[in-house]
Amino acid sequence: MRATNKVIVAVAFIAAAAAGMGAQAPAGAGAGQGGGQGAGRSGGRGPAGPPLTLTSSAVTDLQMLPAKYGCAATPPNVSPPLAWANAPAATQSFALMVQDLEPRPMRSVQAFPHWFIWNIPATATSLPEGVANTGELPDGSRQSPSQLNGATITYRSPCPPAPQVHHYMFDLFALDAKLDTLAPGASRDDLNKAMDGHVIAHAVMVVPFHQ
Repeated sequence: MRATNKVIVAVAFIAAAAAGMGAQAPAGAGAGQGGGQGAGRSGGRGPAGPPLTLTSSAVTDLQMLPAKYGCAATPPNVSPPLAWANAPAATQSFALMVQDLEPRPMRSVQAFPHWFIWNIPATATSLPEGVANTGELPDGSRQSPSQLNGATITYRSPCPPAPQVHHYMFDLFALDAKLDTLAPGASRDDLNKAMDGHVIAHAVMVVPFHQ
């Protein structure tokens, strides 16, 4: 296959994967508009406010993820800092999902999970670098810990096989409820089900990475 054709196929795949992720998003999620922005929901009660935005002081939308957040870093599994703005007034909590858009041969065609965190307080506007690897944080945020090489992790560093480039989707959801019934360690399906019908704004950031 010629190099030009390979690029076209790769771009088409990423677009299809992103569309598939949108199809899996909980009902009520606003459509991402690129550049870290998503739609708010006005509910017919007047004009919608500015869109929810997701940014980072260390990571740029559609730009290569810095190596310090990859699996070859020392230490590995350090989450990047994130910040957001323009949450709707009705926001009661936030949830964040980080997933690898590329399929994993011999595993699943579903996006590979790297981080789930929910019940982030409505007053929060950011997450620091290196969020602690615990099921529940002091502010009430909850995560899904897993085991990797004998260590407990919550954020799993991107680790695509070299020299492949994988694309990682950071989905931030503003919710009109707290997910108190969802215990630490919940699965992706559990989180999607709990968020269903409660998403009032959605922001997306997609970051490529290769080793």
